Amino acid sequence: MKIRRSMLYVPAISEKMIRKSVELKADAIILDLEDAVAPDQKENAREILKNLLNELSFGEKEIVVRVNGLQSGLTEEDLKNTLSDKIDAVLLPKVLSEEDVKNFEGMVEKISKEKGIKKEIKIHLMIETPSSVLRIREICGASEKLSALLLGSADLSKEMRCKNKKDILQPLMSLVIAGGRTKNLDVIDAPFFNIKDLEGLERDCLLAKEMGFDGKQVIHPSQIETINKIFSPSEEEIQWAERVISQYEPAMKKGIGVISIDGEMIERLHYEQALRIKRLAERR
Repeated sequence: MKIRRSMLYVPAISEKMIRKSVELKADAIILDLEDAVAPDQKENAREILKNLLNELSFGEKEIVVRVNGLQSGLTEEDLKNTLSDKIDAVLLPKVLSEEDVKNFEGMVEKISKEKGIKKEIKIHLMIETPSSVLRIREICGASEKLSALLLGSADLSKEMRCKNKKDILQPLMSLVIAGGRTKNLDVIDAPFFNIKDLEGLERDCLLAKEMGFDGKQVIHPSQIETINKIFSPSEEEIQWAERVISQYEPAMKKGIGVISIDGEMIERLHYEQALRIKRLAERR
């Protein structure tokens, strides 16, 4: 299970920033070939990224490459140059429909086969259009390779012609979370763009966690510590998880599916939640 409390964007064009990201404590590094790279620098960025992926070791971090969207005509070239067993996932922006997901999966499978990649490369999706929100259930069921949804609230609010605020976008955000949960996908909140406002970041993270997001996209290293702290379980949550695991596992061995702990009915779903909390706590 991948932990995705913090997913840091790093421009694929910047050798310095990619090297620096190895030392940072983000759970995932998103090496960005899309928005962070000017149109005339795409080829150069692919070459830099390919060379550094071969050279560097990122440890336990999840390594994700954000390619250019299908509408750009650059997606296939991005994949041909960067797909390798050194990455864990590819992130597709500007998803509009389940057909986009199927077409992208086909590209990933074809190029992986041509390059002899044995590792299964997971697919992450940017949900940042009204179309993708309204088709979220179909999109989430379009590929078994899907692993995470990343909310793009800036683009979504632009297309909705509304303010980029959680209280306004909350109904759409909840639809995305619900869609992701139908396939047990992680759903990652959009970035907080004011990198100097750490108090605002904390408030935004707390609200995102209460809404059900699993983590947050990061645009500056100074945000990582706050995001990791808030999306890590509290001591109270850890204690609850330990009680559930210690009491539910012996019950399962006896064929018992429901138990009571401090008056709370505990079922399999609570046990699975407890296991997730335990894994998150181990990363604190």
